[in-house]
Amino acid sequence: MNKPIIFLITGLSGAGKTFLLKTLEDEGYYTVDNVPPHLIESFIDMICSSDVDKLAIVSDLRWKNAKQLTDSFYEIDKKLPCKMQLKKVFLEADTNSLINRFRKSRRSHPLDLPLEEAVVKEKEVLKDIKSISDIIIDTSNTEPYEFRKKFFQIIKQKRRPLKLNIVSFGFKNGIPSSADYVFDVRYLPNPFYFFEIYKYTGLDREISEYLEKFEDTTKTIKKLTSFAKFIQDKYTESGRVEAYFCVGCTGGKHRSVYIAQKIYEQLIEENRDVSITHRDMTKE
Repeated sequence: MNKPIIFLITGLSGAGKTFLLKTLEDEGYYTVDNVPPHLIESFIDMICSSDVDKLAIVSDLRWKNAKQLTDSFYEIDKKLPCKMQLKKVFLEADTNSLINRFRKSRRSHPLDLPLEEAVVKEKEVLKDIKSISDIIIDTSNTEPYEFRKKFFQIIKQKRRPLKLNIVSFGFKNGIPSSADYVFDVRYLPNPFYFFEIYKYTGLDREISEYLEKFEDTTKTIKKLTSFAKFIQDKYTESGRVEAYFCVGCTGGKHRSVYIAQKIYEQLIEENRDVSITHRDMTKE
């Protein structure tokens, strides 16, 4: 069993601690924000007697006890109750970036001083913790996806791939409310008009054999599968964890079911994280 890993996160107010915590939560970490400095040790103790093997906690000056926070960061390495990987993470940004972020959010600084004075004061107070941190990231002029990408490059951990949920549906029943992408395949020949096969669905051999007669069917599967892989890879890079890829025809029983299923099968062959739902296949 791998040693548990803990990220103990602190840094300047407005530098991105909450964002990083949410990012790690998406990656399967148990996360806790605004932990009192005197309870850091208790949270770390917990990992040795639980099933949690990935923990990320934030403790900072919101508790207004700089000495206790600094002492906790200095002493914690000596108090690890079991074998684990503990990484201290310090986030910072330049003064102008921090001031601009506070003004945009319209939130007050936890030090309860005039904003510029508070930013400068916090940098001074936290400089000792910064000096002993394992990972220091400057988030000045950095987009969220760039920050996320930089962090995972530093820790050399592969990010969780985006889960692509493929959904077939019928336009007559409405577009799925969760849809990120919607593809209309009503241009393909419609098996509904053939009495001997209309009762079957896109999962049945009779419909497959009919649709496979047409070159446009093959082209559609090829192009949509390629695009599905493209957006899954790109969203994974950006840190998104889920997206809905919806394929529709008139009733959601024949063409969309067949096309969606074929896309799903090709992605599964590549061991991609995908799911399939045929929303309207059994509806009349």
